Amino acid sequence: MAITAKIRMSGEEVKVKSSLTPEEIRDRLFYFHDAAHDFHQQTKGGWEHDALGKLYEGLEDYSDDIPEKLMGYMDGKRLAGLVRLPAPKYGGHESSVKLVKELMDFAYELYEWAGEKKFCDIENKAQELSGLGAKTIYRLTLS
Repeated sequence: MAITAKIRMSGEEVKVKSSLTPEEIRDRLFYFHDAAHDFHQQTKGGWEHDALGKLYEGLEDYSDDIPEKLMGYMDGKRLAGLVRLPAPKYGGHESSVKLVKELMDFAYELYEWAGEKKFCDIENKAQELSGLGAKTIYRLTLS
């Protein structure tokens, strides 16, 4: 999965453009939703179960809203077929934290990509997605 690269040259930060595509964005949103839902069902602790339940319920809206807005920004051009990425294996609390941090990294990458394209509301949605991740990290600290 591509991450926006930042390189230091002569003391100045130079941004390298993200290689995200609209289809990859949609596919990854489904991936995070599917993984959070699977992890939610695999947990044995009530607090983690609750945190992941709120996460996957929150992600459901993003996996529909963001692709529809992307198609709007692209003058109605439709996305190619969905590619379901397999969810990672749940291995306990650490797996949940790792998944949420990956979601937050993706949200930042999406924010940067949307800024490059001048897709203003996708930037907003990426910020909200990061906030959902941050709140989930907090919830995962509860017991």
